[in-house]
Amino acid sequence: MRRRLTLAALIAGLALPGAALADWQWTAWGMPADKVIAGSGGALEPIIGRDGQRVHGWHLRAVGPITYEGFRFDGEFFFDDQGKALHVIRLSLKDPSQCAALEQRMVTLHGEPINGSRDLGALKTRILAWPDDGAGNFLGLTGLSAVGDLPPLCFIRYRPLTPMNG
Repeated sequence: MRRRLTLAALIAGLALPGAALADWQWTAWGMPADKVIAGSGGALEPIIGRDGQRVHGWHLRAVGPITYEGFRFDGEFFFDDQGKALHVIRLSLKDPSQCAALEQRMVTLHGEPINGSRDLGALKTRILAWPDDGAGNFLGLTGLSAVGDLPPLCFIRYRPLTPMNG
């Protein structure tokens, strides 16, 4: 009898939608914007992003300050066009001079990335990717040097792991 119950529980767990999906912090991939905002403990606020603020085609619907792994970020949360399903999280370092330290922390947490830096002429970049951060998420880190009047930029981006990006 005990064996049957264990087997039934295992089968039920595998059949649940999203049971294998990874998440990030208090969020879950596919979660609606209002629940992501509510789960942030007041850190996030709703926003209707402009077309130029899309990431991977997804719409900006929530923003706010995030502290993660000892670093301070401007958090941006991207959803489907109705805000019903979370698809991308971008965390931009408030102090881009900490980009090397953030990179080292991500390597410590997730191992060596699958790629290294690129040089795009005057625009020095650092683009790293972990197709699986160990928790079933696709993780990317991008660092851009200052160019002209544009300040440096450093951010990490989380997305659900899919056959296309993993």
